[in-house]
Amino acid sequence: MLSEENIIIQLLDNFAANDYGDFLINNATKDFLFIRPSGNPIDAMGFIKMKTSGDLLHGYSDIQKIHKLEFFSSDAAICVFTLRSSFVYKGIQNSDLSTVTAIIKKPKNQWKFSLMHRSSGNSDPSLWDS
Repeated sequence: MLSEENIIIQLLDNFAANDYGDFLINNATKDFLFIRPSGNPIDAMGFIKMKTSGDLLHGYSDIQKIHKLEFFSSDAAICVFTLRSSFVYKGIQNSDLSTVTAIIKKPKNQWKFSLMHRSSGNSDPSLWDS
C-alpha cells in the first residue's frame, strides 16, 4: 500500500504526464483554480476550452524536483515543485521551467488539487539548494 506522500507524488506525476484539463476534471476539487503567471485564474474547464479553441497545444511536461511536500492535516497538504514543460500557446512555442505551488485536499478519501499557482517559465532551480 502506498503512503500518503507517495500517493501525492503519483498525483503530481500524473498531472504532468496528462492533458491538464482532462486530468483535472477528475483530479481537482470543484472550486479548483490554477493561477497563471499573468496572475489570472483558470479552472479545469478553462484548460479544456483553451485546448478546443486551438489556443493551447500541449507538448510535454514533467516534474523536475519536489522542493517541499508538507501535510497540514490528514486531508490537506502543500507541495512546491519545479515543472518542465513544452507547449504552444496562441501560436508561440514555450519551453518553460517553472515553479508551481499546489494545495492538495482529500475530500471523500481521494487526493485532489485545490489550488495551483505557477511562476513564469524561467525559474532557477539551483536557488532551492541554498
